[in-house]
Amino acid sequence: MNKILSGVLSILIFITLSGCNSSIEKKEVNNTQEVEKSDTIETENKTVDNSEAPKEDNDSSNNVEDQTVVNKKIVVIDPGHSSNGNKGMEKQSPDSDVMKIKDPGGAEGISTKTPEYVVAMSVSKKLKTLLEQHNVTVIMTKTQDSESPGNIERAEVGNDNNADLAIRIHCDSADSQSARGTSMLIPAPIGYAKDISAISKVYGKTILQDLVSTVGMPDRGVVERSDLTGFNWSKVPVVLVEMGFMSNEKEDQLLNEDSYQEKLAEGLSKGILESLHSN
Repeated sequence: MNKILSGVLSILIFITLSGCNSSIEKKEVNNTQEVEKSDTIETENKTVDNSEAPKEDNDSSNNVEDQTVVNKKIVVIDPGHSSNGNKGMEKQSPDSDVMKIKDPGGAEGISTKTPEYVVAMSVSKKLKTLLEQHNVTVIMTKTQDSESPGNIERAEVGNDNNADLAIRIHCDSADSQSARGTSMLIPAPIGYAKDISAISKVYGKTILQDLVSTVGMPDRGVVERSDLTGFNWSKVPVVLVEMGFMSNEKEDQLLNEDSYQEKLAEGLSKGILESLHSN
């Protein structure tokens, strides 16, 4: 009887131990699976993190674009004269008591009868478009023919915006109908404009050269002027282009042609861009 009981107990103990081992093995398997899942999750997370790395390149690209914006040049375009004129008076220069009319009115085409301000505005707008295509910030002193700011006010537009260049757009006229060609006026190295005269001369020569070569017109050279209010009040480089003589029948007709105005704007744009990029 005792032998039988001992045998039964032995069987029960064996079964119990086997069950425990099976449970332990299952736990170990489950733990192993959980570790594998954890490793997989960590690997996936690392993959996601790595996919975000290129953001640094995008930021770098944005920095380049921002730098380009910071380095943009500013050009003020000043279309000469207006449809109304301006008989108000203003000082010729800050250190002078000489008074001058703000806008006595411009020239008129000898054959077309077109006012100078019409041609000046048309070329100015074409020039603005070309410069903006080359990432230049362009500010106009006026956008309507009827606007008639004085020359001090025009100069202040360049001063207030710390322009890299101000260019005044005009047409010429003379008593002799045979006079023709283009010239570039710059401030003389005296008084208030002394600090900007040298660089204005450099810009003026470059712009005139490109204008003449692009359009194919007579070159009348660079001329220093000390009596122009718009020069004398300017704190930034400034030039004034005379695009041709409205008192000359042939040039008057050309100045009124859209294709010729496009050439004028192209030549001026080339010269301005060359000047700005060289400094």
